[in-house]
Amino acid sequence: TKKQVLVVGAGSGIGKSLLATLKENSDCEMYGISRRGIHLSDQIRSGSNYKCDLTKETDINMFFEFYKKHIKTLDAIYLCQGDGLFGEISSLTKDSIEKHFSLNVTSSFLILQKFYPLLKSSTLNPFVCFLSSTAGKIGFPESTAYCASKHAVAGLAKSLREEWKKDKIRIFTIYPGAISTEIWNGREGFETKDMISPEEFALYLKSFLDLPASIN
Repeated sequence: TKKQVLVVGAGSGIGKSLLATLKENSDCEMYGISRRGIHLSDQIRSGSNYKCDLTKETDINMFFEFYKKHIKTLDAIYLCQGDGLFGEISSLTKDSIEKHFSLNVTSSFLILQKFYPLLKSSTLNPFVCFLSSTAGKIGFPESTAYCASKHAVAGLAKSLREEWKKDKIRIFTIYPGAISTEIWNGREGFETKDMISPEEFALYLKSFLDLPASIN
């Protein structure tokens, strides 16, 4: 039986690389969602990235109904969505902060609420993989919003790990260092050539599909 895998935020960066890497894995069927995806159709195709604005609950609900119509279970969710919001705290607007948290944090709540029944029904050692950051452990200057959102991601994961133990749904939380994605565009003082490539990091994330059920 092939594992059914959902990659959230598959339109760019880590999520895009992960979806491409999983296409090479014949042991799973994978689906992506992001604002850069293709429109929903009459059929669902493994390897496709479907259009879904993760800041809109209506879009998430539409994709869930589309997915559930074709597939009755889900074995793994990789939460790779997110963007950066940087600058001194005095320069941040209320709208920019709310938009940032909507994508980096709130979207995970909405997705997990919808897909929980399908994860629970899995018989293939289901898991959710959260991508926090070193910014989810320590602070950096001119990164208050980003650090706060990544701390929030880690907090959500820690609590959910305890809440879903009874359902045998495993929770993984990753705290990567700098990865060469679009988040660094326009930021001075950072050399992306010294960072982890998304393609290399995707190989690490892919390996979670082969971990035994005892590892949580």
